[in-house]
Amino acid sequence: MNLQNRTTELVSQFLEGSPKQIVIAYSGGVDSHLLLVTVAELVSKYPAHHYLAVHVNHGLSPNADQWQKHCQQVCAELNIQFKVQQVKVDASANGGLEAAARKVRYQALEAMTEHHGVILLGQHVQDQLETILLQLKRGAGPKGLSAMAQSSVNENSITLARPFLGLEKQDIVQLAQQKGLQWIEDESNQDTRFDRNFLRSQIIPSLLERWPNLASAANRSAQLCAEQQQLLDEVNAKHLQAMVNQRFAIHIGKLQRLSEAWQNQIVRFWLAEQKVEMPSQSVLGELPKLLGAKPDGNPIIDIGLYQLRRFREHLYCIKKRKPELDVKLTLTTSNTRLPNDLGHLHIDEKYIGQLLIVSRANNLKFKPLGSPHSKLLKQWFKQWDVPVWERERSLMLYWQDNVIAVLCEQHITFASEIPCELRTMLHFRPNPPQL
Repeated sequence: MNLQNRTTELVSQFLEGSPKQIVIAYSGGVDSHLLLVTVAELVSKYPAHHYLAVHVNHGLSPNADQWQKHCQQVCAELNIQFKVQQVKVDASANGGLEAAARKVRYQALEAMTEHHGVILLGQHVQDQLETILLQLKRGAGPKGLSAMAQSSVNENSITLARPFLGLEKQDIVQLAQQKGLQWIEDESNQDTRFDRNFLRSQIIPSLLERWPNLASAANRSAQLCAEQQQLLDEVNAKHLQAMVNQRFAIHIGKLQRLSEAWQNQIVRFWLAEQKVEMPSQSVLGELPKLLGAKPDGNPIIDIGLYQLRRFREHLYCIKKRKPELDVKLTLTTSNTRLPNDLGHLHIDEKYIGQLLIVSRANNLKFKPLGSPHSKLLKQWFKQWDVPVWERERSLMLYWQDNVIAVLCEQHITFASEIPCELRTMLHFRPNPPQL
């Protein structure tokens, strides 16, 4: 099979099936340009799809606007709809400029893609080798060494496809030259301060000169790692299903019955299910201390924007959120967004201006509806199994200088003194739990 036919076949496999949106990630470089042209050549064969080329303008180069105009002109000539996504890159973000630019690029592409759509990306086998080497530098395990999948589906049912992942860079350039394509050369690709550029210009050429098939071999290794990770995840899922409660918190006793290696595996899988950035090996090394802490202890492991915490016999992953202090809010509308991100409180219009939300007070005595006696609020929290971090964010609802309800993250508890009519006119709609 000649190179033209092979390229056409690689792209065609992602255009089969029912009508859908096909988004081509078009930077203007040779890889995405050849991908765009190949798609354009197949439009007449697959006319039912909605085709869209998306150019993400990071604004990082002085030539960015010129590249955008070039991409717009090419799409007009190919009769492919063209859209631009202007993005800002936070160079101070975790992972540096490269990682931040990649993250916002994918976010921008997904924002332009409909559910069940397909995003076509132009990465090739040398890009895969770069990714694997970077993962080795980070000390990654099988999941990281799986690198880029040729095809994957995200939580929004969007398929990310890389038709050229088995192609060599030289094949892409050769075919682009044969077609007479004019593409963009990004000057930043020569800046070896960035890890990928360093590998691309100074390391990988020497490796490929010594071992010409290294990129293809590394891609096979990535596929094997992906298979191994899939098998691990099947076992992880079965273990986890038997360990978690309704809040997706892990029962510590059940976790501790497994070896330390399996504990780490399951915790990684659990975090990945919650879209939490993977902790380093050193952070995971603190896990035994947290699991082995006293039941009434309050140990914390920080993972970026999240924390691992234990409460009673369960391990929780929660998003870091500071409670508002000294809350004092009169309800002036029938639908109020509550402080501390607890949710919304709906009240009948006749009670507007009569109800007050204030911060919780642990030393306040409270008698819940249906209870024969009153106790300190902090004692009720313990009895209700409210985790420490949720107690800090709880609120109290006052009417006529009396506490008539306590609002926690997922429920409202009415006081015994609340009039029946008022209770029926209060509706608490909590936000989904952020674990």
